[in-house]
Amino acid sequence: GVLVLFLYQLSGAGHAVARWGEARGWAPWLLVGACCGALGLVHEVLLAPARFYGSYRLEHRFGLSRLTVGRWLAREGKRLLVGAVLALVLVEGLYALLRLTPQMWPVWATLGWVAVTAGMTRVFPTLLLPIFYRSVPLEDAQVTRRLLALCERVGLPALGVFRIHLGVETRKANAALAGLGSTRRVLLSDTLLEQFPVEEIEGVLAHELAHHRYRHLLKGLGLATVGAALLFGLTPLVAAWWVGPLGLRGLEDPAGLAALLLWFTVAGTVGLPIQHAVSRAFEWQCDRFAVRLTSPSAFAQALRRLAALNLADPQPPRWVTWLLYDHPPITDRIRAADQAAGA
Repeated sequence: GVLVLFLYQLSGAGHAVARWGEARGWAPWLLVGACCGALGLVHEVLLAPARFYGSYRLEHRFGLSRLTVGRWLAREGKRLLVGAVLALVLVEGLYALLRLTPQMWPVWATLGWVAVTAGMTRVFPTLLLPIFYRSVPLEDAQVTRRLLALCERVGLPALGVFRIHLGVETRKANAALAGLGSTRRVLLSDTLLEQFPVEEIEGVLAHELAHHRYRHLLKGLGLATVGAALLFGLTPLVAAWWVGPLGLRGLEDPAGLAALLLWFTVAGTVGLPIQHAVSRAFEWQCDRFAVRLTSPSAFAQALRRLAALNLADPQPPRWVTWLLYDHPPITDRIRAADQAAGA
């Protein structure tokens, strides 16, 4: 992806689209949309083989995916549509700030990013999830009562327990407590419900409840705010290295969109180890909460079952964990749960 952005900018394609639109008297927002669309199209086309290999061929090779080529294409179409709409809104908003508030845009961009992130978290279970997966209220009244009672014990009442039809796509299992406030709900994949006893499901849910109990979402949003403020604040300084040499009229010139996104990507990658280290600390806290609230041995068995279903790497190299893992290695988590069960 970095290589595509780099070559796209150097090829002059961004300039060609922007200047072609300017010659026809297009409004600034239309120019930005055209530049965004052209870059997005090239990006998706060039990365399509890698995406097909990674999310279809490789998953089938190891027996994880149940998708046919047609259903994979349908899912990719939905992803592209949703991603294109979100990307266009964000890019249009950013360039509007660059044009209208050239001095204060980093502040407004940071506030806008926080608002979008919080809003997406709230509407995810009601607006975005149904686009990709069908969900229905769980019909097993006994399991529903037990899980909702667990939520009440933690002081996080949920709207209900919903079964997500994940099994049509994959054998992987997952669970989540999604949404905020009135949209909060327990989401359990059908693969989890079919293969895990309720005691193990309680342990998995207790882990997810801990994220809300310890306000990890809010803390993560705070960390993202600091990161966004730093990123946007540094952008005018760093942009001086590419605006002139690339023949751009300024940071607000949409012909430089690929260069701007390249900077965001590289800066985000540099900050990824810090983000992942914080995430792993949160996950350890949630595991400790789960073994205190539910059966430690059941939670350890749930982790074993998840690792087997999802083909988790039992013991990745430390440098891989440090750079890429937002969860601790599964073997370390199982060992800690076993120790809690023994204690």
